[in-house]
Amino acid sequence: MFNRIVLSAFTISLSLNVTAITLNEFSESLVESHPYFVQLSLSEKSSLLNQKSLSTYTDWNIKAGASETFTGGEDVASRLYKDLYSTKYEIGATRKVENSGASINLKHSLTRNDKDSSATHSNLFSVDYVRPLLQNKDGLNDRLNLDLASIDLMAKKVSLEEQAENFLASKLKKFIDLALKQEIVKNHKAALDLAKQQLDLTEDKFKNSLVDVTVLIQEKDKFVKAKQQSLQSNKELIIERRELADLIGVKESDMIIEMNLFEEYKLDNISPREFVKNSRAMQQYDFDKAKLQRELETNENKTMPNVNLNLGLSSLGENDKYFGSFGNRDYSWNIGVDISYPLGSRKELIAVENTEIKMSDVDAKREEAEINSVQQINYLLAQVDLLSELVELYLEQGALAEEKVIEEQIKFSEARGEKSLVLAAKISANQANLTYLQAAGTYQKIIIDYKAATDQLYN
Repeated sequence: MFNRIVLSAFTISLSLNVTAITLNEFSESLVESHPYFVQLSLSEKSSLLNQKSLSTYTDWNIKAGASETFTGGEDVASRLYKDLYSTKYEIGATRKVENSGASINLKHSLTRNDKDSSATHSNLFSVDYVRPLLQNKDGLNDRLNLDLASIDLMAKKVSLEEQAENFLASKLKKFIDLALKQEIVKNHKAALDLAKQQLDLTEDKFKNSLVDVTVLIQEKDKFVKAKQQSLQSNKELIIERRELADLIGVKESDMIIEMNLFEEYKLDNISPREFVKNSRAMQQYDFDKAKLQRELETNENKTMPNVNLNLGLSSLGENDKYFGSFGNRDYSWNIGVDISYPLGSRKELIAVENTEIKMSDVDAKREEAEINSVQQINYLLAQVDLLSELVELYLEQGALAEEKVIEEQIKFSEARGEKSLVLAAKISANQANLTYLQAAGTYQKIIIDYKAATDQLYN
């Protein structure tokens, strides 16, 4: 659309400097070098480490102990000895069995009993296996924190992408501001040159008594204002150039923008309502609900009776000699089930109800966010259409202003017009140029906002 209208005098001039930076180059440099993106990467790594640290099935828990006891006296008739010294050493290991909720306990103990100066050594090996059958079946409750951390990790990745996209969008719009400011500086310089020519012409007329002093003062005032405007835009250009140079770590002198502000974009034809359903913003609500759903499973499971299957196997050897206690062994096994269930009001039932309320709240918030996101995308699409049409109209106005300049120059060269009319036409054309430059800059920013809103800016 824009490319169909060609303006010779007011086409955006691109820098011929080979070091000029394009929008894509700026975007890539920003992502690669800015500390903000380094922080996002570190945040994701931290979440991954947190997930790993919550695994309950990684290590054995080793424990050991030693004790010395003494029993003596002559007043208890049932005791068959007078003095008893017991020395006991014990070592054990416990581990959770992955995805079952069961636990294994290994234990070895050595006990030396000295009864009235007669020593006996007892050597025990045992293995116990406990597995939940209802509450915490298959390790459901043991895995709660780990499962929540896994969901958090996925949510974190999406959240970081969303944060990165918003940050990138804000900086790319500053890039467009700088590209626009470069052209505004040129426009204001041209306006200053025209104001100077107008002032010189008025001074000549004043000397020849063709205008009075009031007209001369007005032209001097216009010249001063044009000078102030040019100076201010130059200062703003320096500030914005310095800011963007610092963002990507280049010299201020190298921060020269190469961008066609009138480039037209053909947007993908999407259904805002269908897109929003799976957008990053909506995925955040899905992750929140997934976490609550996982908590609900555990809370409901905790309302069930605690039923455990117990299996045990042990081997015991005794001898008056230490090494002899490793032989002459007796073996035993046991199997059983224990059941417990609390009576009365249970906090788990309250937790279930509270979690269900939170899930309903997330659903309501997601629905509201969908409506707002659809409205935002529709608004941005409408703005894109409006601005593209406005820029086309401004370009047509600029073309008409250019034709008027050419017509006035022809009249002046043929002595059918005045130089003041030529200058007036040029001033009008320059003002029109400034108007559609600003409209084109706004159009480019709306494109950035649209891409950010539809998850197309950062991947």
